[in-house]
Amino acid sequence: MRFEDTLSRSFVLLDPEVRTARELFQAFAALLREKGVIEDEAGFVAELEAGEAKGSTGIGQGIALPHLMMDKLKKSHILIARVRDGIPFNSLDGRPAKLIILLLSTKKNRAEHLKNLARLSRVLQREHVIDNLLETSDLASVVAAICSKHKPTYLRKYSRIFYYLGSVAAVFLLLAMIIPRISVPEGDVAALEADYLKYNEPEWVQKQVLAGGIFLATVIGTLLFWKHRVAIAAFGLGVLLLSGTMDLEMAIHFMNIPTILFLISMMVVISYMESQGFFEYIVAWIVNKTGPHPRRIFLTLMLSAGILGGLVNEVTAIFIAVTIGISIANKLNLNPFPFVIGLVFATNTASALTMIGNPIGIYIAFAGGFTFVDFLRWATPIALVIVLLITGVLLLLFRKQIPSRTKVKAEGPMTEEPEVDQGRMRVCGILFVLLVCLIGFSHEIDGALGLFPNTSIVAIPITIAGAVIFMERDKGQMLIKEGVDWWTILFFMFLFAKAACLEYTGVTPKIAYQVLSISSEVKEGLLGPFTVTILSLTMITVFTALASGFADNLPIIAALVPVIKTMQVAGLPHSSILWWGLLFGGCLGGNLTLIGSSANMVALSIYEKLEGKVIGFVTWIRYGFPVVVISLLVALLLLVLQIGAAP
Repeated sequence: MRFEDTLSRSFVLLDPEVRTARELFQAFAALLREKGVIEDEAGFVAELEAGEAKGSTGIGQGIALPHLMMDKLKKSHILIARVRDGIPFNSLDGRPAKLIILLLSTKKNRAEHLKNLARLSRVLQREHVIDNLLETSDLASVVAAICSKHKPTYLRKYSRIFYYLGSVAAVFLLLAMIIPRISVPEGDVAALEADYLKYNEPEWVQKQVLAGGIFLATVIGTLLFWKHRVAIAAFGLGVLLLSGTMDLEMAIHFMNIPTILFLISMMVVISYMESQGFFEYIVAWIVNKTGPHPRRIFLTLMLSAGILGGLVNEVTAIFIAVTIGISIANKLNLNPFPFVIGLVFATNTASALTMIGNPIGIYIAFAGGFTFVDFLRWATPIALVIVLLITGVLLLLFRKQIPSRTKVKAEGPMTEEPEVDQGRMRVCGILFVLLVCLIGFSHEIDGALGLFPNTSIVAIPITIAGAVIFMERDKGQMLIKEGVDWWTILFFMFLFAKAACLEYTGVTPKIAYQVLSISSEVKEGLLGPFTVTILSLTMITVFTALASGFADNLPIIAALVPVIKTMQVAGLPHSSILWWGLLFGGCLGGNLTLIGSSANMVALSIYEKLEGKVIGFVTWIRYGFPVVVISLLVALLLLVLQIGAAP
């Protein structure tokens, strides 16, 4: 069991009204009884007092570390009390104890007890830790101080800059060696008709090295310096313009303004509904109807987060679901970790439910010419199956942490429903249903009005956003200023331009023909008449998932979209199936690591803020890797089974 799992803000007492060690032990006992950890309060207090009689656990400097090994204990717990004026504890230096940390362990696991006790001792020896614990007024900060690790040295702190510069230099060197060796087949009729053969000329090869190097430098920079991703993306685009690799008119055209307008409009509408507490109210209401049954609550939250992730956006969904999940876990004395990581997995997966759940969905919709109904046909069933499968796997893995029943007597609702204006709730509900339905029938609307394909997909959210801004009057301006993530919008615009430059300079056409070449080398008929298509689908899906696990998925998708377009031009049978592989690779791959998705980082931030704990990189991969492998296998299997129905 990890040391961090023994800590919870539910077991932190700040300034309890106690004057003696006995009164504090009684306060600890009452808390443990309330949380269902012990049943005999008097016996528990007697055991602690017997231990103190054998030798005081007051170690001096205002600290006491009482500890107890018990028979009837399912797992270890650490209870922390900060007593402002201190209480007598027979400490070695005679000073009253102001910080009392009680360590409870099972008798059958003495090694873990000693390990946790040693970890506590090391933490308390660090500079300023004790002062921070005595001064803080926040429960989560107490847990964070105990879980804290050493600060990095100066060299380690700035080592990422050196890694970045070295990586960029290596990327350009590798591209300079590899790209000249890759060429578009001279005898390919489709390549000749599409004017791809020019990309074999030295002038274009030089542009390919520069465009590919700058794009990969942006991906690496985004991974290492997430907070500065806009600066890195802007710098790279500036270099492409100044070097003449692309011109200004082309850059603006490549920024994919329809996608940008759609995202801005949706952000405004969703921000309005979120500010009214609409989504939080709906999820809280559903959870409260479930009752105090941990596994049912987990399933309900997973499905709620998934549906929200598919209809709203993954960040809003994860913020609401994780906040409610942690609150319920604390109320039922459960470890919040399974709820946090499980809800992230569900949200990332279900963001593939519809074209509006993830930015890559709308990007793929515009690039591939898909409608909302196409997503319901190809993406929704697969995403739902995977969410249910992941839920079952996690309930199996966390069967001890998420029991079917809990000893805690939960009084009142599982989570507090926000106070809302029922009139505004109805307005939000009508707008939300109207938005989803109109987008769902956007293809038919385009045909009925004689519009250019996908025009109404952009026009509908813009119109509803305008109505929302008008309804809010003076507050409407705030929706534009604060409701829209302009930082992300700018990043997307710069990124789209650089990704399209890969297609313009010939990088992605060359990659596409290499994928086709590798797939074609496999014996025809090994996987039936669709051998080349199946292998291409597998390579694209797996590569996208792996890459998306370590970098934001949109740069990966933006780079591979032209690859699929080229493979369609080359005449690959049933090539439209590749778009769905790209979608699921980008969404499922985000579960691989803690940096694989924006939802992951939002969840980690909430967990750290509310619980004072962090989830390590290795810990995340321990669960993320098997989940991604299982999810990808299921997605690929279901896509391959339908490959004959793909255009």
